[in-house]
Amino acid sequence: MSIDEIERTAMVQQLINTLGEQPANTLMKCILPDGADQVATKADIDTLRAATKANLNTLEERLKSYVDATVATALAKQTRTLMLTMASFALTSWVPLTVGALT
Repeated sequence: MSIDEIERTAMVQQLINTLGEQPANTLMKCILPDGADQVATKADIDTLRAATKANLNTLEERLKSYVDATVATALAKQTRTLMLTMASFALTSWVPLTVGALT
């Protein structure tokens, strides 16, 4: 249930008449410490939700591209090391066998 500014002003005036100006102002500051313009509306929350979702989507895309690039680089490095190891093993195994067979 929301109240409009006319109802709020009438309530403040009644509080001033009942409690006095200083206690009424103190009470109103306790109810809305930063004033009525600081209350979030559903539209504010929806806007924040959309902005947060957009930021998360952007972050997800950046993270995916970073991981893809990192994994691709690591995989290429690993494959190169594996191939060099296999070629070295083949050479060290086959050269003595071939030389031995030819002599």
